Amino acid sequence: MASVKPPRERSVEDSSTSASKALLLLSAIAGLGLYHLLQLDGIQQELRILLAGLAATLTGSAEAKQALPHDKPEFGRDVSVFGVLAIVMFFINWGVRLALVEPLVLQALNFKKSQLVKVSQSVMEVGFYGGFAIIGLAIVPSQTWIWPSKNWWIDNQTGSHLSMRSDLRCYYIMYCSRYFQAAVSVLLESKRKDFAEMMLHHVVTIGVVYVSYFGGYNRVGVVVMALLDPADVPLHLAKLCKYTAETTKRGIWQFVADRLFELFAVMFFISRLVMYSYVCWSSHIEHQAYGEHTFTSYSCITLLYTLLALQMYWFGLIIKVAVKLARGQPGEDPRSEDEAEADESPRKKLQ
Repeated sequence: MASVKPPRERSVEDSSTSASKALLLLSAIAGLGLYHLLQLDGIQQELRILLAGLAATLTGSAEAKQALPHDKPEFGRDVSVFGVLAIVMFFINWGVRLALVEPLVLQALNFKKSQLVKVSQSVMEVGFYGGFAIIGLAIVPSQTWIWPSKNWWIDNQTGSHLSMRSDLRCYYIMYCSRYFQAAVSVLLESKRKDFAEMMLHHVVTIGVVYVSYFGGYNRVGVVVMALLDPADVPLHLAKLCKYTAETTKRGIWQFVADRLFELFAVMFFISRLVMYSYVCWSSHIEHQAYGEHTFTSYSCITLLYTLLALQMYWFGLIIKVAVKLARGQPGEDPRSEDEAEADESPRKKLQ
């Protein structure tokens, strides 16, 4: 007699099948879009210029960085480049994850299906956040205007701030592309408790990048971009250690996970609350000494404060986990829980 699977298990499998079909359809559409975009006049040449600038910053001398070409944003050209990079990152995210990460992880440790998906997600997040954190820390501090913060606004009257080095434009467009593909990928993942907040975060971040890039607030935009990524690296490393602890039953992995979470909490507080709050202040208050606010600047400021509100909300959740750690209980990012898990075991919310 054939076994009958529990309703929840059938529901998970049905959801996984639907997501796989959606992924295949999106991949086919994205492939056609990529081919079309690469045929547009000047796009391949622009990609070579931007990527060469990025390579020079990561591997070249200070003189090579300063010799990079400058250019102003151009809507049609830059949106086309954005489309190419967003599709490429979508393929990298899902291709590497399904073809490389999941098989290797499954071979190394016999994770359950639900854990395998989470582990592969975290591995890719470590790669993306870590890679962009390195790129941001290589590019942004090397800009001649980076400090003091009045330099973010002092050239507004002349318009010279609109011209950006090729490495900076590459970082900008790549960053927006990454967040766009992340927003699409969230729709294909298992729905989590903070799905609405996470989607809002992605949309608002894309809005900040778009408005600051085309609206002349690029100097603030790249500072924000550089601040957002580093803290998430220890967070996802902590998740990987926690999943390993659950599978191997070895306490050392949980110990490392808890210490990484503590590092994440400290980095989050410094970069996303203290330093990011200063950026909001400069955009709102310091900016007024060098020019009146416009509709574009108010739009950017509104988006920046929306992001700050999200950071404060998430830090409140982090504090709850920190309290558990102080009491000797295991900690975990409370944002990571799937809705299905929450329904199945309410007591596992922060364990």
